[in-house]
Amino acid sequence: MHHPSLSQETMYYGDTTHRPPATAELMAGKFQCQYEEGNLRYIKVGNTEIIRMIYSAVRDHNWDTIPPEISQEEVLNYDNYFAVNYSCRYQKGEVDFLAHYHIQGETDGSIRFTMDGEALSTFQRNRIGFCVLHPASVAGITCQIEHIDDSQSEDKFPAYISPHQPFRNIRRMQWSPTEGIVASLEFTGDVFETEDQRNWTDDSFKTYCTPLDLPFPVTVQKGEKIHQEVVLRLEQAPANLSFDKKPLRFTMSEDTIPLPAIGIGRSTEIGELATQDIHLLQSVSFAHYRVDVHLYKPDWQKVWLQAVSEANTLGWSLEVAIHVALDNSKQISDFVDLASTATIKTILIFEQSSKVASRKLLDQLLPTLQLHFPDAKIGSGTDHFFAELNRNRLSSNNLDFLSYSINPQVHHFDNQSLVETLQAQSYTVESAKQFAPNIPINVSPVTLKMRRNPNATGVTAPIVPDALPPSVDTRQLSLFGAGWAVGSLRNLIQSGVKAVTYFETVGRKGVLAGSQMTSSSTLFPAQPGAVYPVYLVFRFLLGSEGSVLPATVSDPWQVEGLAFWVGNELRAILANLQPNPVQVELPNDSFNQMKLLDETNFEAATQQPEEFLADDYKKCSDIVSLPPYALVFLTSIKADVTHYSSNLDDK
Repeated sequence: MHHPSLSQETMYYGDTTHRPPATAELMAGKFQCQYEEGNLRYIKVGNTEIIRMIYSAVRDHNWDTIPPEISQEEVLNYDNYFAVNYSCRYQKGEVDFLAHYHIQGETDGSIRFTMDGEALSTFQRNRIGFCVLHPASVAGITCQIEHIDDSQSEDKFPAYISPHQPFRNIRRMQWSPTEGIVASLEFTGDVFETEDQRNWTDDSFKTYCTPLDLPFPVTVQKGEKIHQEVVLRLEQAPANLSFDKKPLRFTMSEDTIPLPAIGIGRSTEIGELATQDIHLLQSVSFAHYRVDVHLYKPDWQKVWLQAVSEANTLGWSLEVAIHVALDNSKQISDFVDLASTATIKTILIFEQSSKVASRKLLDQLLPTLQLHFPDAKIGSGTDHFFAELNRNRLSSNNLDFLSYSINPQVHHFDNQSLVETLQAQSYTVESAKQFAPNIPINVSPVTLKMRRNPNATGVTAPIVPDALPPSVDTRQLSLFGAGWAVGSLRNLIQSGVKAVTYFETVGRKGVLAGSQMTSSSTLFPAQPGAVYPVYLVFRFLLGSEGSVLPATVSDPWQVEGLAFWVGNELRAILANLQPNPVQVELPNDSFNQMKLLDETNFEAATQQPEEFLADDYKKCSDIVSLPPYALVFLTSIKADVTHYSSNLDDK
């Protein structure tokens, strides 16, 4: 019997730091909620989510979130009320802050959060205190605001992603998330305002303390004390509440949509691809290969020539992201001279000193690039968050597309928060189409972690020895990481994105470890030469020319799924995003074969991907069982799905 050398946690989500936290289900009158590690999540009345999460945050001068160390935790849980007490020490760099928290849930449907904190050192902060997340489902709903100057106003949670704060100077807010339910929030100890966190692909609006139009960072003196309170009240609720639990069901449309151009980024860790890695990568039909060329750096020519050679070997078109200084005439002429013989599919223009390329730069560069690369699509936007493009909306004159990048870890870093970001990826595309209706939207790249911090106000802390770089996440090598990619693909494809670039080829941010990885590391426990499960997702999805059948899962936080045609074969991938096994109902007689990827065959599949993909599939019924974090690959050839055959004729 084979004994796996990788731990279950490594296969599930990369390492022990991403282990799901212990939770407690609590009740306060008609409120039901979940407590975990200092946070109150999913505050509901019946099936209606009132609040996504209430938590406290300490953020330093660079907007880095300081991880709390919880102690003296006490959870008193009764039938219809509760009390939670705990302390948090926030320590990183110069920051040293100690806070004591009390959360009291009452039978009348009120929950009070209290923080008493003290600075144990002198440090700079951008924020200290409570944050309230409102689920994105309140978009379009009216909210009454009582301001700190005693004035009142009424406005709506924005339907499309708002570039700026929709509500400011808040003392109290009241809203009705659904008919018959009214809730309110009261804030003391600081001034609060609301921002649209969908800008960073959070599935929420956030009401937080300390308005952003005040100067920051702020110096906190040693010994300074901070007191805050937030009170949530249920003002109105029906006498009888429904608690429906629907079966997990995967459904597909009979219409098809085109598969967008799906590409991959060049490795930022591996200098030259090994033969074995090239063979594995050539087996995936990526539409393009993104290379970043910083024309103001002295070694850019070397990077460019190596990337062109790799693209030619791999058989992929080039997506070139050129990063340019505003004074750039020599840079551009040198690039044109060197690159004019290469086959370039797309060109992205980014400005060195700006989050969004200026109109001045675009007017300067576009005529030259269009003249020398007439077959390339040329676009711009931001190499950072959607927020930057939303706040600095480019005129799309003479551009072939707009672009921005996505990562799910700007504000929260746990598995469940990453799952929540998946739906919000589609919101960014829908909102971009609303303010730029006549131009394609490209997303490049999608990564699990932020590549760099565009909002840092000071020097970034050096990488600590025996720690992973900030841009690396061990979930890249895991089943969870592959499942997250399935959800990202579904939401971006079905929102109508024209092209999307994912991850990198080789390394800790790639789709395979690479044969040059020297040894299995405890920090990033990938096995040299192995592929990651996400490689198998792209290999299965990107066969010949394909199209997508818009699909839905009744609970996409539990299971994500993608359905598509590859040639004359109907395929689907389902991914369990949670640590508990589930059963999923499939459309009747749509699939007849399946292959499961879970912890029992993880190592065999990632070390011998060819054998895994070639192995016989098992017979599939209309109900499929998914172990924790497992993926299932479903197939059915054209003859077995005659009720979908009309779509093939349209392709």
